[in-house]
Formats: sequence, structure tokens, C-alpha cells
Amino acid sequence: MKPAAPDRRLKRALENLARSKTKLAEALSKTPVPFNRKAALDCLATSPRLFIAYCALVHLLKIERDFFAAETYVLVVRIPRVWSLDDYEYLSEICFGPLNGQPNLVLNVVCHSPRGKKGHWDFQPQKQLGFRKVVVFVHDGGELHPEFAAAADRIVDLEVSNRHFDGLSRLLRTGPHTSEDVSFLLKQNAPFIDAVYRKARPAAPALQRVRQIASRAKYARPPLPLMSFGEAGSWGLRLKADLAAWRKGILSWSEVDKGVLLYGPPGVGKTSFATALAAECDSTLIAASLAKWQSHGHLGDLLKAMYADFAEAKEKAPSIFLIDEFDGFGDRAKLSGDNAQYVLEVINAALEAIDGTSGHEGVVIMGATNLPERIDPAFLRAGRLEKHILISKPDRLTRANILRYYLPEIADEPNLAEIAGRLPGRTGADLEYIARRARQKARLDGRSLKISDVSEQLPQELPLSHDDDWRVCLHEAGHAILTKLFNVGVVESVEVFDLDHRDEDGQDSHGRTTISLPRLSIRTENSFRADIAMQLGGMVAEELVLGDRSTTAGGTSGSDLADATNLAVKMVSMYGMGNSLHIFSKPIIDSGEPNLLIRLPGLRFEVDRILKTEFDRAKAALELNRDAVVHLATVLKSERKISGDRLTALLCSLINGRSTTDTSLVAARFQNGVNATGPDEALP
Repeated sequence: MKPAAPDRRLKRALENLARSKTKLAEALSKTPVPFNRKAALDCLATSPRLFIAYCALVHLLKIERDFFAAETYVLVVRIPRVWSLDDYEYLSEICFGPLNGQPNLVLNVVCHSPRGKKGHWDFQPQKQLGFRKVVVFVHDGGELHPEFAAAADRIVDLEVSNRHFDGLSRLLRTGPHTSEDVSFLLKQNAPFIDAVYRKARPAAPALQRVRQIASRAKYARPPLPLMSFGEAGSWGLRLKADLAAWRKGILSWSEVDKGVLLYGPPGVGKTSFATALAAECDSTLIAASLAKWQSHGHLGDLLKAMYADFAEAKEKAPSIFLIDEFDGFGDRAKLSGDNAQYVLEVINAALEAIDGTSGHEGVVIMGATNLPERIDPAFLRAGRLEKHILISKPDRLTRANILRYYLPEIADEPNLAEIAGRLPGRTGADLEYIARRARQKARLDGRSLKISDVSEQLPQELPLSHDDDWRVCLHEAGHAILTKLFNVGVVESVEVFDLDHRDEDGQDSHGRTTISLPRLSIRTENSFRADIAMQLGGMVAEELVLGDRSTTAGGTSGSDLADATNLAVKMVSMYGMGNSLHIFSKPIIDSGEPNLLIRLPGLRFEVDRILKTEFDRAKAALELNRDAVVHLATVLKSERKISGDRLTALLCSLINGRSTTDTSLVAARFQNGVNATGPDEALP
């Protein structure tokens, strides 16, 4: 009688197993690898986490049979980042015995440390690879020395399963746990395993306490959503997608952005963006600055601290490495004085360190600055901080989201959006201060936060007097009329505010003329001059009708006079539209130097001449159109805002065809003024 088919398959399987055991025994006899198969209880007696590591290692070696069968073999084992390499060095001693330093043995175990503080390896791979069997433990995501990578027969991940924790729980009698508990615990630092699993004590309460600790430690509150940061947020979401693809092995690191420069005024949230980006990308945030490195001491200590932070960023990849106040490095082209050599060495070292990160996957360098024009161009080229993003002050919608973020207790209050609208020009830091003051008010009153606490923190808005309101109407009418007369652009709207007001850029403002400027490939001297005359039109209208000027045209960086001055400086220093044809190689208007015109008297004279000429030209044009200015101001005082087709028709009817005739007369009248020359002062 023939045996049944299942019996035949079982017989063949047993025969194959017997042959496999024989071959394995033969292989082990040729290349014996000592392994303590009874070390589980020894590990458990030392610490529960070592027991878990031992179980995972035994499971791995059972699968990797070629490690035992082959005559020579290099096995690279990636361990979770939350585990210390010291644990695996100790585990190796327990499992394999004291191996290092005994050349007669065929096996070597290497705990692969990261680069040192100066970016160098602290070991010699050729010596470590001088054994027939080599096991290399390296952190998951950590940098593997190229020689180990080339020699590796197999690179595998050390996997801890629920069964290992089930066995630990049974041995220590710590009670049941879920797979979610295990997954959570494996993301925490390994010593937490010892804290949770203690003999004859339930693990569940300790696990709950670890969850609370982790929740507090990760973020005191959830970071702002990336889309709160405009263009930077859009870039951050693209980076998140690229990092996810890189983690899966779908995308090469060469395709990922290596660095970004964030620039903008103080308080707009450059550091907050770095925090939000790291959280969104599930990456480590490493924050540093030149000032922090300098605090360590002399040049050698500074460089050592800098190299250490770069090494940490590489070790903890994927990581976001934020270098704040990046302009502190300076520009090599502007070095002078006794400390020039010192600064040069710092810049060169930083460039070398940034270049080093380009060869090590998973590190994104992020520079943050208020003054991008002061940064050495070498930092900003492709391959370094290659992406440059302006982070502007938040708009109304973003301000509302930021207030909800800082005030979660009243995030559903509909009036919060209205409050955000009354805070134009405020930065994220300003809004955080307002929220803190509101919460402080509620705390002092011994009650929960209310929307009125926030409203009380808003700046007081005072109504303009009758005379001041009329002055503002004349001022805005002057801008609008000159825009039409000199064909500067299209006037979209003219408005005056009932109360003291700050515009979206944070400038104090009582009125606004919105102009749509044409897109020009080439600008002429006449277009610059027309723009300057229009900027001066507000103060000209005030002087023409009321007999004097006010503070409405100056005082801040975004005022009429400031913009007109900047245009005149660019004309002379960048485009050769002054008495001298030589120019500056970089835009000096962006240098941030407050005494620029005092330091350069030749430039000051040319700028003064242009401004005076265009002031007189604007005044002559408005004298010919005085009735139009007064009429537009009167309508504006009554309606508060004029825009669209009504404004277009009103301007056309008021100017009544003078934009060609009268402007030509004014241009001819000041032709000599435009070409006038002053004292023999050349630009420096």
C-alpha cells in the first residue's frame, strides 16, 4: 500500500532538514563562530532591554544562515536609533565572548561610531575587516563608512517583535500589553524599557506615564501648520514629500534640496518655521548659531563646537540643521582690520562643513537671517544654501491662525478673525506677546480666558481731527493725480482711514493710494524720475494747498521720502544716471548702513539734486492741476474710498486731457534742472 501524499512530503521535508543540519554542522566546523545560546537569562539579569536586544539578535542570526555557512562574511546590522551602541558592545561580550584583541579568533564585532567632532573617523576599517567573519552594528540612518559599505555581504535591520516583549512580560510577570504599547515603546529611548518592565509589577501604569512624558517632551503645543508660512510652507511640504520618498528608497538624495536660506524682518517666524518643518517631516531639529559656537572660547574651541553640531546633525539624520543669524559669518570680500584672518578661517571652515553634509544623506541645512545682503555669496550657491525664501509678515488670515494657535482656549471665537484684521503689520512674535498679555490678564483676575482679554491688548485707535483728515485727503489726491499725469501706472484705489492705522507692512498710515505698476523689461531715467515725482506728490499737495508739509511723507523705512530716496540712490549708484558713469558692483541701498549718504558726500549731492528737481516738477504739475487735487480730495473726504471704474472716470474728467499738454510744459520747464550739474564731487 502506497503512503499518502502528505506522508511523502513530510518524509522529504525531514530528509531535507537532516541534510541541511549536516551541511550547517560541516560549515560551522570549518569556520566556528562561538555563540552563547544560553545568555538570555544573563541578559535579563542585567537589564530587560538587553534581554530584548538578545532575542532580536538571535532571531536575526537564525535567518542569516549564510553568515555561518560562508567561509568569509561581513554582516552589517542596523539598530534602532533609540538604542545605545554601548548596549550592543556589552551584548557582544555576553554572546560572543571577549573577541577584540584576540587575533586567533575568526570573528570580530564592530560597534560603528559616528565621525568625531572634527569630521574624522575614530577607527580604521582595514583593521576591523581583517577577520573572516565580521558583524558591524550601526545606527539606522547613521553614516556607514564607505569601506564597510563596500565589504558588506548583507545589510539588514534588527527587528524587535511583539513575541520578544511577550516573553519578557511572562518572565517578569508584568501583565498584558498591546502591540500598540510595544510600537510606542520602541520609539522611545531604550532605557524606558527597564523603567516599564520591573519584576512582578504591572507595566500598564508605567507605560501611561511614559506616554505623558513623551507628549510633554515632544512639543509643549503643536507647531504651526506649514501653510502658515506662505512660500516657505509650500517648499516645506515639497521637502516632506521628498524625504518620505528618500526614506522608502524611491528618491535619490541627490534629488533633494540640500539647503535653504530663510530671510525676512525680525519676528516673522523663521525659527518657528524650522520647528514646524522638523515636526512635519518627522526629523530631528538641530539648532545652532555662530554666537553659540563663539561662546565656547577661542578659534579652536569655536571650530570644535561647530564640527560637533554638524556631526550631530549627520548622526541624527534625517535632520533639519538650523543656523540662526547666518549673516554673522560675514562676507570675505568685505573683511578688513585685525580680525580679518580670524573671520576668514571661520567662514572657510563653515563652507567646508556645509560641503561635507552634501556627501552625507539626510541633513538639510537651513540658514536664517534678517540681512541676506551681508552673507558671503559662496554660502548661497547651488549645493549649499541653494534655495532662498523670503518669510514676510503674516497676512490677515495667517494672523488669525496664529492667534488661534497661541490661544487654543478661544480658538472657535468668531471675533478672533476681526481682531486679526485690526493687527496689520504685526509679526508672529508680536501676536505671541499679545496672547501672553491676554492670558496674564485672565490669570490675574482669577478666571478663564475671554475674547475681551485679547481685545484689550489691541493698540488704541484715535480718530483724526477735521484738519488732519483734510490734509490726508489732499496728500492721497496728490499721489493719484501725479500718477495719472506722469503715466506712472494705473490708480486702482484711493482711500483714507477714519482712525490711526497701520498697513500690512506695519507702517503707520492714515491713507493709501494703490497703484498697479506696468511690468517693464527696461526702465528709463524718465520712468525713475516720474516714479520719484509721484512719491513726492503727497507732500507737494499739502504744501501747495495748506502752505506747509507734515510728517505724513517721512519718518519710516516705507514712507514716501524713503522710497523716493532709495530710487534716486539706485539711479546713481547702480545705473549710472548721475554725473558719474561708474557704479557700485552691489546694491548699496540694501547694505543696511544708516549713514550711507553722510559717508558718501558725492552720492548725497546727486541724490539731493534728483529729489529737488522732481519735487519742483511735481509742484509745477500740481499747480496746473490744483482744482483737480482739491476736487478729488473733497470727494475722498466724503466717500472715504474711491476705486474701480468710478475712480478712472473721475481722474479722466478732472485732468481733462492735460496729461499730454501740461506735462509736456512741465517737462520743458525743468529740462535744464534735469541736466544740471553741481559741485565737482565724484562718487567715491
